Amino acid sequence: MASVIGSDSLSSIFAAMVDTTNRQSASNTALNNGLTFYQNGKYQQAVNSFRMAISYNADNGTGNNKTAYNYLAKAYAALGKDKEAIAAYKQSLKLDNTQDDIHVALANIYIQDNQNDAAEKELKAAMNADPSNVVAPYTLGQLLTKEGKPQEAETYFRTTIKLSPEDGNAYYGLGLSLNEQGKSSDAIPVLQKAIELKSGFAAAIYELGNAYYKNGQKDQVEAQITALTNLDTTEATTYATDLENMVSQPKITAIDTSKSTLNTTLGAVPLLAIDTDFVQPDAAKEVSVTFLFDSEMDAGSVMDISNWSITKARGATINKDTGLYDNGAYRSTDTVVSPLPTRVMYDATTQEATIFFSIRQNSTSTGTIDTSRIVFSFNGTDSSGKTMDPSANQIDGFAGEGF
Repeated sequence: MASVIGSDSLSSIFAAMVDTTNRQSASNTALNNGLTFYQNGKYQQAVNSFRMAISYNADNGTGNNKTAYNYLAKAYAALGKDKEAIAAYKQSLKLDNTQDDIHVALANIYIQDNQNDAAEKELKAAMNADPSNVVAPYTLGQLLTKEGKPQEAETYFRTTIKLSPEDGNAYYGLGLSLNEQGKSSDAIPVLQKAIELKSGFAAAIYELGNAYYKNGQKDQVEAQITALTNLDTTEATTYATDLENMVSQPKITAIDTSKSTLNTTLGAVPLLAIDTDFVQPDAAKEVSVTFLFDSEMDAGSVMDISNWSITKARGATINKDTGLYDNGAYRSTDTVVSPLPTRVMYDATTQEATIFFSIRQNSTSTGTIDTSRIVFSFNGTDSSGKTMDPSANQIDGFAGEGF
C-alpha cells in the first residue's frame, strides 16, 4: 500500500522534529547555565542565559519557560532592576497563575517599591492559589500594620496562627497589631507566647516592652531591657536603647553658673554681697538662674511660668544634731522670693532654660538670702510630651544636680 504522505512531507516533518529537539536541547543547556551563573552570583550572565532559554524553548509553553521566567525575575531583582523583575514574574504567572510562591515573591518587590495596593492584590492571589500558604497572610498582616491598618492586619495574623500555631513570628505579628490598636493588655500574653516559641526573638521582646510601657508597667519594661541586653547582639542592643529612651523622662541635670546672674553657691549672705544696689532700702533687682536639661524640651512648656515654682529648702539635713536646715527656722532678715518667676527663656540649641525673678531689699538694708537653698522646680514636658522625672524635676545650688 502506497504511503499517503509524500517523501517531501516526510522530510519536512523529520526536519521539524530534529529542529524542535535541537532547540529544546539548547533551551535546557541555557537554563542550566543560567542556574549555575545565578548560584555563583553572576546575575547579568544569568539574565542572558535565562532569556536565551526562553527564546529557544520549542513550544513556548510552561516547560522551561516558567522556571526560566522565575529565575530571570530573581536575577533582575538581585541586580536592582525591579521593573524588569516584575515583568518576568508576570510572564511566569501568565503561564501558571496557581504559583502561590511567585505571587508572594512579586508582592515583596511591590512592597519594596512602595506599590502597596499591587502587593496586597498579589498576596491575596497567593492565598487563593494555596490557602495553606503561611507566608502570604503573615506578609499581608505586616503590610497592613505598616499602612496603619492594624485591625485589618489582626485578621491575617490570626489566620497565620491557625496555619502555623507553633510559629513565633505569627504571634509576634498579632501582638504588634494589637499593640497598634491600643490593646496592650491583649498584646502582652500574645507576645509572651512569641518569645516562648522563638528563643532570642529581639523584635518580640522589644514589642513586649512597648506593650508593658503602654500598659503602665514600667518595671516590666526594665525587665525587657535587661533581656535584650543579655542577648548581646547589635539588633538587641538597638532595641534596648529604644526602650530605654521610651521609659526615660526628662531631667534637670545642673545649674549653669556661668550664665546665671545669681550665684547659687554662696550660701547664706547679705543681699549686699549679691549686688551693691541693695545698699538702698527696698531696692529690687531682677536676677536669673540657668538650668540644663538632659532632653530636648517643649519650648512653650518651659516658658510657661506656671510650670515653675521657687521655694526655700525644707527638711534638708544640714545641722547634724537637729537634722534640719537652719534648725528649721527662718531668719527675720531673709528676703521672701516670689514662688513664680517673672519670665522664662529657653535655648533649644543648648537645652537650657533661664528663669528670671526679683529680689527685694528690706527697709533697713539688712536683708539676707541663702542662695544655695533656693529650690527651683519644673513640672512641664519635653518635646515629645513626656513629663519630668520625679527624681530630677527640681534643683538647688547646694545639691548642684537634679533631685
